Amino acid sequence: MNLVILLTVLGAVAYRISSPAERARYFGVALEVWREIKEAATRRTPASEAFHAALRARARLPIATWTIAAISVLVGVAVAFSPAPGGETLVSWGANIGPRTTNGEWWRMVTAIFVYAGLPSLILGMLVLAQVGRVLERLVGTAAFAAVYLTAGASASLVNLSTRPHAATISSAAAIFGLYGLLLTSVLWQVVRRRRSDPNETSDDPTRAIAPVFVLKRIAILGALFVVASALGGRLTSAELTAFVVGAGCGVILAAPAIDRQAALRDVGIVGVIAAGMIIACAIPMRHIADVKPEIARVIAAEARTSAAYQAAYDAFKKGKKGADALAALVEKTIVPELQAADARLAALSNVPPAHQPLVADAREYLRLRRDSWRLRADAIRRTSTVPKRTAEDSAGAAWRLQAEARFRKNMSAVGNAESAERASLDAFERVRQEAAAPLP
Repeated sequence: MNLVILLTVLGAVAYRISSPAERARYFGVALEVWREIKEAATRRTPASEAFHAALRARARLPIATWTIAAISVLVGVAVAFSPAPGGETLVSWGANIGPRTTNGEWWRMVTAIFVYAGLPSLILGMLVLAQVGRVLERLVGTAAFAAVYLTAGASASLVNLSTRPHAATISSAAAIFGLYGLLLTSVLWQVVRRRRSDPNETSDDPTRAIAPVFVLKRIAILGALFVVASALGGRLTSAELTAFVVGAGCGVILAAPAIDRQAALRDVGIVGVIAAGMIIACAIPMRHIADVKPEIARVIAAEARTSAAYQAAYDAFKKGKKGADALAALVEKTIVPELQAADARLAALSNVPPAHQPLVADAREYLRLRRDSWRLRADAIRRTSTVPKRTAEDSAGAAWRLQAEARFRKNMSAVGNAESAERASLDAFERVRQEAAAPLP
């Protein structure tokens, strides 16, 4: 939506600052480009007809393409019309999120491939999938096509888990980038094969498929639109680039015989096993990604709860309903142990993502300062509430007054230390609360 508004504003500005002659010239150029694109998308040549006939001879229908499209459309429509669209909805329909995926829900690495974040991306993705899939699946084979699509998408899911462990991420666009990588390798193999072949060699095989330049240009037009839309929509990241490389890598083996035949199931199996092994090997160190958000929320809640409990006890103390020892005991036996338990839970967190380690460190520092401040507070309560009995002899002597003054100074020093420590701990608490309110990467 922001992009549409920006383009509208830029268009309005360009319209106002250009002259009528410039507007006419620009309009003519745009109309000519549109005509060329339309002709490229609809015109047929003998070479393209022969190519598509060869593909139909290999497989009448691109079964994997239509199956993937059907699943994606069903999930995409469900997400788009969900009453509460957003990250939680994406996760409920199979998107990736580190703490859940790496703690037993590894299937999300695959289901995230079929999730789209909105109708515009779904529509464009299905147009691209239909165009590329119809050609590529028949060219390399249904098994090879599906294997590359799933492998590229799962690889992108792994990258998303590594770079954005606490974000709800999807890999649908990345899987399509993997198909473009496979297509690129297929074209390169075709160039190599044609340069090595005898120019006088002919073949009567109706399934021999050589993609003409015209067909590739038509695919490139929609592909360029898909890349630009992905970049503008924030879906051109390291995950998509990884998927493209994975697709191209798989194509080195699977697309080699594409001119003459589809990839053999044995080759598909070998590539699949190697890819799965590499993905599993990279996923093992990422097991049990810690979800710091619940623990940080507990820390924040503990501050509110302990402060409220102390304030209620202090009000009772001022009214004479509770003694100083009871107030200090509340601090030492209830409040401090609760903060110690919160710190122990943070210390027990394992595999905390690097981006979240500063937050955990700040929370532990706050808990340390807060425990110290409460201990100083309990000590000050006991000091100020303990007043030695004064006798007639004490009243007459100057020594008692000096001792009383020294004791008063110590008591005030204890109160000051407690208040200073409390201010430092609450400053640390405010930093933690602000960090926790910011979106986690």
